[in-house]
Amino acid sequence: MNSWKLKALWGTWIASFTLALACMVVFIQGVLRDNRAGEPVIQIDLSAVTDWVSVPFRVWGKDTYTLFISSVNHDPKFVGVPLAADFEVAIIAPDGKVFLRQVYSAGSVNHTLPSNYGDSRLGTLELNGRPFRQWTLKARVLKPDPRFKTAYTEVKFWKNRYDPGMGGLINYVMIIPAGILLVLAFFTSLSLAAKGPRAPVFITLTGGVIFWRFFLA
Repeated sequence: MNSWKLKALWGTWIASFTLALACMVVFIQGVLRDNRAGEPVIQIDLSAVTDWVSVPFRVWGKDTYTLFISSVNHDPKFVGVPLAADFEVAIIAPDGKVFLRQVYSAGSVNHTLPSNYGDSRLGTLELNGRPFRQWTLKARVLKPDPRFKTAYTEVKFWKNRYDPGMGGLINYVMIIPAGILLVLAFFTSLSLAAKGPRAPVFITLTGGVIFWRFFLA
């Protein structure tokens, strides 16, 4: 193969794979944003007394978080009844000190058994930390409410984020050019492999696996 043809193949592969990576980064940012990656969620059974359930999380700088409880229910029998359970939530700082420890008794939370989904805010907190230090969210049920047996209930501690609105769709639209460019990069890498260098094939396949992993997320 002429040297200029080989250079053209290398240039095509580098350009297509680099652009594919850029599109993938934008797409993955949207997936991580909407999946709330790394933000703590604890499932609790409000129909039974439970011991502490905990989940670690990390704080990236200074942010405001909302603590709330959510329930999903599809049994119409007790829809609309107010929560009569007592539950406790704690947040432990990286140094082991208690940042928050609060008992939410029956009637103190405006939470009812929903016909589909419902949530109730428990509070808003401001945290400031470094990502290499681990915080802990804990929750337990002190007094059960058997009527919530059919509900899937979670305690969530989510970072307050801006609503991207329709602009947030751009993250997902980037999946199209990312896929096209990856295919182009793959076929170009096969042409290069036929002449000797196989590294572009493995690099492109690795990028494709990562892309497919987040596509199925």
